[in-house]
Amino acid sequence: MRLALIWYVTVIIVLLGTAPAVGPVGAQAPVSGGHFRRPLDSDPGSLDPAQANTVRAISVKMNIFDSLLRINPRTLDLEPGVADAWTISDDSRTITFRLRRGVKFHNGREMTAEDIKYSLERLLAPETASPFIRAFDRLVGAQEFMVKQAGDVSGIRVLDRYRLAVTNSVVNSTFPLAFTSLFIMPREEAGRLGREFGQRPVGSGPFIFVSWHRDDTVLLKENPDYWEGRPSISALEFRIIPDPATAQAEFDTGRLDFMLLSDVTYRRYADDPAWKPYVIEVPELFTRHIGLNTTKPPLNDVRVRQAINHAIDKATMVRTVLQGKAFVATGVFPPSHAAYNKNLKGYEYNPARARELLAMAGLSNGFDLELHGASSPVAGRWLEGFQRYLADAGIRARIVQQDFGVMLDRAGKNEIPTWVLSHGGGPNCVDYLGPFRSRNFGPAGNRMRYKNDRVDALIDEAERSFDLRKQVHLCQEAERLVVADAPWFFFNYNKAVLVHQPNVHGLVGNPVEMDYQPMHKVWIGPRR
Repeated sequence: MRLALIWYVTVIIVLLGTAPAVGPVGAQAPVSGGHFRRPLDSDPGSLDPAQANTVRAISVKMNIFDSLLRINPRTLDLEPGVADAWTISDDSRTITFRLRRGVKFHNGREMTAEDIKYSLERLLAPETASPFIRAFDRLVGAQEFMVKQAGDVSGIRVLDRYRLAVTNSVVNSTFPLAFTSLFIMPREEAGRLGREFGQRPVGSGPFIFVSWHRDDTVLLKENPDYWEGRPSISALEFRIIPDPATAQAEFDTGRLDFMLLSDVTYRRYADDPAWKPYVIEVPELFTRHIGLNTTKPPLNDVRVRQAINHAIDKATMVRTVLQGKAFVATGVFPPSHAAYNKNLKGYEYNPARARELLAMAGLSNGFDLELHGASSPVAGRWLEGFQRYLADAGIRARIVQQDFGVMLDRAGKNEIPTWVLSHGGGPNCVDYLGPFRSRNFGPAGNRMRYKNDRVDALIDEAERSFDLRKQVHLCQEAERLVVADAPWFFFNYNKAVLVHQPNVHGLVGNPVEMDYQPMHKVWIGPRR
């Protein structure tokens, strides 16, 4: 499993690199109308913009609300949202946004700069307890506001009806990207509905909330007044289907318009000539790994961590256990990332070298190790594969499966030696390296308790730089040191894959998260 770390992303002004691969694009003109049905694996919990940072919740909310800025899913460039322009001050701490005129909330009122200020301050209010708070808690005046020593955040200034200035207390090149996750809400509706706002949301996005039947469906309808143009589809329905087999049956019988593919289902569609043209795949911005607690002997010895990286045949596991639905990891950054280093070789499968490193660490007879993972069958298959390879190198691994949240909590509290996790979700290299910063020990991301002063300095320098080429160079140098120190077993980069019905058009390969689809640009043609 993985976390939808939307607050834990970074900023980018222009990305290097090529656009991610996408599926075939139809040449037909878009057709208006149609009822689009897509699956969610569980209930979204809340549709409040300041709550629920899970992928399933954001997949729904991004269609109801607008953000100031967006990430282009094809290029990963930062681009305008309801802010059509923005400038950064000479001291690199203040962003001034200019709003589009005529953007209307679903209640008919025009959005203004006051709505941006309200949405930001509501997110920062302690009673909101927002999981997105870390993206904005370094605004000037945020700390005073959060402890109720101030009535507003002094670093958020409304300049006029359509302009807003936001000042950070530190220079942070990753700051602008935080505004891709700030969904804007109308103050009067939040006040009228109170806690019910998360169950009956009102935004300005391409679709209008209609109904929510818990653990069954969320239904939205087209917004005819959307500032970017009326969506092609007239209704967007999220069907809550926890069982993957049921979702597959619904797709196969035409009652779902697309679905994401797992390791189990990937070959079923990717190798079928009838479905292959409608499969979209992309290297996702997630790096699967085993976190290695560098404070717990013998994992506090770098040679032992390096031995683990040499002991497991990643390529074979990707081919057999994952059915080819992944790319072998050589380091932290996946191929879709601007900071991906094609020259970084990583660790080759070499059990003899693994045994040699263990002997150098005084462990000629091997050692016992607990391998912790989530309780899902998929995690179980991975853990069994790791266990077999580690045994060949003399490491006697005992598998411990538990609830994912429990495992993550225990790792954050320094209670367990290892854990299987997928990290990522953001296109900028600074925050992607967040788990390796010593200031992030524990639940903040560095559960390995890894510390390298040079790595910290390189990431700090990259964070202060608005020169993308320099930033990428610094991140790649930090990655090189991290790989040598091996606080992770670098397993694979997920290959995100979806399959859609033949009459569906406009879906894209989004390396940030495949579920984050630009639904206002999707359309349904006649069935063939």
